[in-house]
Parts: sequence; C-alpha cells; structure tokens
Amino acid sequence: MNDAGTATHFLDGRLVKEGELVVSVRDLGFMRGFAVFDFLITYNGQKPFYLDRHIDRLFRSAELIGLAVPWSKEQVHGWVMQALAANADGGEKAIKIVLSGGASHTLLPEKQPTIAILIDPRKDYEFPATHYTEGVAVVTDKFRRYAPEAKSNNYIEGVKKAQEAAKQGAIETVYYDDAQVYEGSTCNIFAVIGGKLVTPKSNILGGVTRGVLLEILPSAGIPVEERDFSFDELKGAGEMFLAASNKEVMPVVHMDGAPIGNGMPGPVTKAVMKAFRDFVLSGKW
Repeated sequence: MNDAGTATHFLDGRLVKEGELVVSVRDLGFMRGFAVFDFLITYNGQKPFYLDRHIDRLFRSAELIGLAVPWSKEQVHGWVMQALAANADGGEKAIKIVLSGGASHTLLPEKQPTIAILIDPRKDYEFPATHYTEGVAVVTDKFRRYAPEAKSNNYIEGVKKAQEAAKQGAIETVYYDDAQVYEGSTCNIFAVIGGKLVTPKSNILGGVTRGVLLEILPSAGIPVEERDFSFDELKGAGEMFLAASNKEVMPVVHMDGAPIGNGMPGPVTKAVMKAFRDFVLSGKW
C-alpha cells in the first residue's frame, strides 16, 4: 500500500510525486494566506464521499474570498479522479483540494491560481477507537472566523488554540462569542439541549458531514433542529458531538475540563453514530 511518501498527487495540470509537490514561495496562498481548500475521504474501495458537494463548497469558498477560478467543477472532478486512479492500491484515501492565488509580487493575483490535489492514506487522518467509545475533550475560544462560510486557509487562531488544547488533552476548539456558539476549528458541532438535538444554523461553515446528518437523521427516528444557541446553553448540554469528514461523528464528554452530561457518550450520540455508519456502509450516496 502506498504511504504518504510514495503517493501521487496533482499539481497545476500534472501528476507529481511527493518530492515534486512544490509551489512558488511568492504564491499568494503562502505569502498572504489567499487560498481555500476542501477535504474529504473515500469509503467502500476508494469511492469519494460526496465529491461533488465538496467541489461545490470549494468553489463557493473561492467566490466568498474573491478568488477567481478559471476551471469548471467538472474539470476539478476529473482531476481528483485522475489523481485517485494513480493511487489505486486498494487503500482508502484522504483527499485535499487546495486553490490559492498563484505567484504574485503584489497583493493582486497576477496569473492563474495554483491548484493542488493531495492524495494521502486515510489512516493518516484516523483517530483511536477510544475517541468514539469513551469520547473526547474540547476547549473553547471566544472567537469568530473571518468569512465563516468559506473554508479558507486562515487558520492562525486554529493552530494557536490547537497547541493550547493539546496541552490540556483536548482535540478540538469550539468557537463562540456573546451572540452564539459557532463551530469547532475543524468541524461542526451538535448538542442535546433541553432534550432536543440541535446544531448552529448561522455564521458557520456548512460541513458536508453535517449536511448528511441533517438529511438522514429524521428518517432514522432522530429529529434534529438547526438553530443558533448561546454558550450558556451549550454548557448545560446533556450530550455533544463533533461532525467532520475525518472525525465522522465523534462524542464530546468534557468541555473546558467540565463533564458534558454524565461524562460518557450519550444515547442520542450513539444513535447518530450508528445511523451515519449504516448510511456510509450502505453505499447509497
């Protein structure tokens, strides 16, 4: 099975190996953080999970930050599949698509943007089984992301807080302010508040996993409501979980050192985990 060092990627129109996966230091993504990305994984024999939804979000993110994309969604879809085919070793993959402003000597894009499609073993992004059976801890940060509906490369706050979280044994930072709870630094959040499963509605990145849950949970007998809620409400939640491509559905049992509910994954969370797993294995996507 290929590992990250021998994988084949796509960069600006050609397939490249890890050592060739380089861009100009003058690229606006590197120099100014002017870039967006999307991330997804494969299941069931290297089948990308909702690739078209991820590409739609990639283009929407680019539009929100003013990054012009000269290619069609169909072209990007084809390049992803081309890169996957070059890594057809049977192992499941993690796919990251990055669009940046391209090389420039000023703040303005000068030529066409850079596009990179990275293909890595999915196992490199997987978490220990205990994260799902016993739950994880998160910390909080009074912060709202710039252009939260865009999946941009602006992760300064996320990287800073991730280092602090790791020192406390936490794996994620949840953003909030006086107006509402938003999301995790790399995921969406769900919580059981007042006996109802809710997830923030406004000023967040619309996660693909989040969207899938909103679609499949009602038919699984698990009602869920999109509504904004306060940090105080979250602190009183009976259950909480994270939703993201790499995390899937991950229980949260401690926040800022205090237990969520009884400090164990709750029945609603377990039911959601099962519903998502059953849906993935069904291949009906």
